[in-house]
Amino acid sequence: MKRYAAIFWVLCTILIPRAQGQTSAPLKQIQSIPLPNVEGYFDHMAVDIKGQRLFVPGEHQRTIEVIDLREGKVIHTITGFGGDPRKTIYLPETNEIWVDDGDATCKAFSGDTYELVKNIPLTGHELDKDSRRVPDNGVYDPATHLFYLGDRADGLKKEGARGSIEIVDIKNGKLAGSIEVNGLNPAGLVLDPASPRMFVVMGDTSEVVVIDREKRKVIATWPITGGPEPHAVTLDAAHHRLFVGSRVKRSHIYKPGKLVVMDSDTGKVIDAIDTEGGVDELEFDPPSKRIYYTGTTGFVEVFKQLDADHYERLGRVATGPIAKTTLLVPELKRFYAAIPKLVILVPPIPQSKEATIEEAKILVYDVMP
Repeated sequence: MKRYAAIFWVLCTILIPRAQGQTSAPLKQIQSIPLPNVEGYFDHMAVDIKGQRLFVPGEHQRTIEVIDLREGKVIHTITGFGGDPRKTIYLPETNEIWVDDGDATCKAFSGDTYELVKNIPLTGHELDKDSRRVPDNGVYDPATHLFYLGDRADGLKKEGARGSIEIVDIKNGKLAGSIEVNGLNPAGLVLDPASPRMFVVMGDTSEVVVIDREKRKVIATWPITGGPEPHAVTLDAAHHRLFVGSRVKRSHIYKPGKLVVMDSDTGKVIDAIDTEGGVDELEFDPPSKRIYYTGTTGFVEVFKQLDADHYERLGRVATGPIAKTTLLVPELKRFYAAIPKLVILVPPIPQSKEATIEEAKILVYDVMP
């Protein structure tokens, strides 16, 4: 009997810590909001905190789905895009939804009527679609009311093409300038609030381009060692650390990917950590010192900053296949993930009559302490 009791005690000491680890996940799913009849990828979302609305750009359908977070349902679909809508921001002071459009424009919609109120052509808009750059990701500076857009040139059919950063003056509703960069794909952008610097990760050259926003010119270029296909970036300004999310291969399903930690003053690579593949979103929350790394391989991995040079894994949280778009909203202590519509087949394929269809949805998570 004593022997069995001893074995039971040993098992308890092994299993109880594991159980505690499982209950301390950094995110806890609390809701699923259906997105009926929406197909294809989603891209960078925005939120109206006071009005409790989420704005979700659907790339393939060329729409923005407006979700009432209190009711947990879609209340409107914004249409009228000439290309794929990608980076969305919401301005509470004007109640406007801004988004870059794949037809080389930047558009604003009323937050009351959802009607188009501004349509701003970007550099090269007058060219045909095979000759003009296409806006993708972006970042907004509320201090200057400037919206910086990464314009991709990797689809152009001409020699010597280069990407650019398009600058949209939201306050005055006009294009304020353009900065060409060495490379074709400015994939991720982040601003340094303590200086005029902007960091741009180049997906095709594996480099960080540092831009002086006041002078509007490139002032440095740093190689991203260990991150061959960077796609997302965020910044810890207090500790001068740049976090780069990188794919290892040009794929949504290849794993692992890399979280590259760099010194934002010198460009020195501090670490390159294996994590989820196909990264598309990367966010840093200064109060909690957490990094949210969203892969398209079905999970968000959350890291904790111990100090400027050391990071620990807090856990992986399931999202869904090719769920590349997420949004952290610290004010609500919520995290949102956009899950595309999926068609599941069991080999041998095709088995069209045996297909299982899972509709698109938004998964809502509580941010756990």
